[in-house]
Amino acid sequence: MSCVPTLPRERGGFVLALVVMMLFAISVAGAAGYLVVSAEFNMARQAGEGAEALSVARAGLHRFVSEQIGVVGDSVSYAIGGGIAMITTRKLAEEDSLTDLYLLRSEGTVSDIFTPGSPARRVVGAYAYHHRRPLAHHAALMVAANAAYAQNTGGLIDGNDYNVAADCPGGDATDITGAIARTATGQVSGGVLAGSPVGEQWGGGFPQIYDSVGLRWDVLSDPTFPVDFEGTPPVWASLPADSFPVSRVNGYFNPGSSWNGRGVLIVNGELDASSAFAWDGIILAGSMDDIHEGTVRGMLIAGLDGPNPYTTVYWRGTIRYYSCYVYEANESLSYLELLPNTMFEAG
Repeated sequence: MSCVPTLPRERGGFVLALVVMMLFAISVAGAAGYLVVSAEFNMARQAGEGAEALSVARAGLHRFVSEQIGVVGDSVSYAIGGGIAMITTRKLAEEDSLTDLYLLRSEGTVSDIFTPGSPARRVVGAYAYHHRRPLAHHAALMVAANAAYAQNTGGLIDGNDYNVAADCPGGDATDITGAIARTATGQVSGGVLAGSPVGEQWGGGFPQIYDSVGLRWDVLSDPTFPVDFEGTPPVWASLPADSFPVSRVNGYFNPGSSWNGRGVLIVNGELDASSAFAWDGIILAGSMDDIHEGTVRGMLIAGLDGPNPYTTVYWRGTIRYYSCYVYEANESLSYLELLPNTMFEAG
């Protein structure tokens, strides 16, 4: 029989302590490694979330500018991707009677499911002009056709203001041209064309008329661009008397009395008004039929899609320039324009 030598009690205790110390050291090293890797992972994650929050802030600011129409609100929020953009506005100055300077601030936040209480935040700012009444008052009727006429007994196109100063802040405005067309304006068969002057010929054609309007027609006519009412008329009894909303119709449009109203009417197609139709404010149309009836108290601009498909337009109803209606409707078309190279990161 052989016997296994045994270590002295002192040496056995030392080995056990050494093993425990080595296990402890390995545990510490593992924990340190985990902390380092975890910290690097968190830093990378936070950097990624910060970059995403910055993208959300920028996207929110651009969306606000592109979709804004009418009165500028104090704040609005958008859900963008995995984050939220909160946009706030502050009016800084009035550049002139038609233009205000604004500071826009957009805060983008992106939350992590592991740390929902401390989302990543980035803030961007920019300066923008608010064009409060962007539509220029050139004529009661402006159309990119070769000729425009007030036709038949009772046909009237009048650029003289029918409002007085007591009617509204913009009342008793300077009289404007009766009708503007590409090559000729006049009157036939007893119709009346009035204004100061009664008519103008803009030989530059469609580009000159389009550029003079001062509106973002490509945006306003886009069916995806949000307006107050799309495809159906407002219930006027439910709206305040001083409300001049923006309504849009896509395609060919032959309005009757059910569409009688006020504000801005956008016809993303061909307008063909009937004798029962009446509108107070501004009508913007992609194109215009050759013979029209009805009543417009304000302004009508047509042919914004290009040269009007009908070379001559005859108006058998009445178009009269009412500066108050145009003034109110024009404010519903107001929009923001970012000043170039002014966007900055605020935090």
